[in-house]
Amino acid sequence: METISVTRENIKQHYKENRKEVENRLEEFSDLRGSSDKRKFNELVFVILTSQTEAQKAWEASKKLVEQNISEEKTSEIADLLERCEVSYPESKAEYIKENKSMLSQPTLTNPKHALKINSRIDEEDLEKTRRWFAENIKGISWKGSSHFLRNIGYGNGFAIISSHIPSQMYELGLTEDPDLPEEYREYVEQEQKLREFSEDIGIDIKALDLVLWSMRTGEIFK
Repeated sequence: METISVTRENIKQHYKENRKEVENRLEEFSDLRGSSDKRKFNELVFVILTSQTEAQKAWEASKKLVEQNISEEKTSEIADLLERCEVSYPESKAEYIKENKSMLSQPTLTNPKHALKINSRIDEEDLEKTRRWFAENIKGISWKGSSHFLRNIGYGNGFAIISSHIPSQMYELGLTEDPDLPEEYREYVEQEQKLREFSEDIGIDIKALDLVLWSMRTGEIFK
């Protein structure tokens, strides 16, 4: 597919043409708010796998992994599955997945069971605190990954997902002085605020804007 030039007019037109599909996808994300820890872990695995990997391949791999009992799989077996699914850095990501599941399943005073505890980590009254916790404690994701995960489970309404294509698109729009990815939290929130202001200016909610920009680059509205 030919990439659509990133201009204000093209963004608004692309959103107009794909609004129904965008809204349906966002509704799917919102529906996951009340989902189980296991279902949310599926989304977390997906976000970990998307780094330098096509989204569709990452999603197929994440579904296959969650269908299996990851806690009983050896790291090498997880890595083999990821490699077969053409996921980049399969060994490192296999370790991240295994370690994250173990950490998120540790018994607590309020829940002594050795089972996933993702829902208890989400503070609906302070989602910025929640985003920080996932960014700082989950291996294999960053501020972008934490924002992506929360958006995909219906909580990241005000967060921007500044993945590899976004800085260059922001640069094309004149929102930033360079097309570089943010390297630290301060830079991330600065770019996020600029994108938030831009979304308000053109009348497209920031959570929808991410899907629109992704679609303009890839030709699909996905995750």
